[in-house]
Amino acid sequence: MAAAAVVSLRPMRDRVTTLYGYLALLWAALVVLQVFFAGLGIFGASSFDTHKSFGNILHGLTAILLILAIVGPRTGRDIGMAAGLVILVTVQIGLVSARDDAPGLAALHPVLALAAMGLAVHMGIHALRARRAVPARAG
Repeated sequence: MAAAAVVSLRPMRDRVTTLYGYLALLWAALVVLQVFFAGLGIFGASSFDTHKSFGNILHGLTAILLILAIVGPRTGRDIGMAAGLVILVTVQIGLVSARDDAPGLAALHPVLALAAMGLAVHMGIHALRARRAVPARAG
């Protein structure tokens, strides 16, 4: 009975792993849109409100990625990368508040965005590649 339950969870975990991989890649692509929103704010086409609001959405998506990493691939590497992304983006957002007191530190905000984007790409490629590498069970 327990073995049957484990076998029936495998397809669900495989689908969650695939979702995790594609969501990580989508998250990385959305960072490009976030940079565009920042550019609109910098060059006066709009305020930074869109950039701030979209940043909060991206931050929330990192928590979803962490949950998917726990449910789907369940490897220490995937969970660690997803947790690292949550922490990295949390720190990155927090750097904005240092703008007045420590502008040099606040200047790391876009640098950490690039690091987060790279990590998300790595997470997605790793999950999708690992998913394809699993041979199909016979029978």
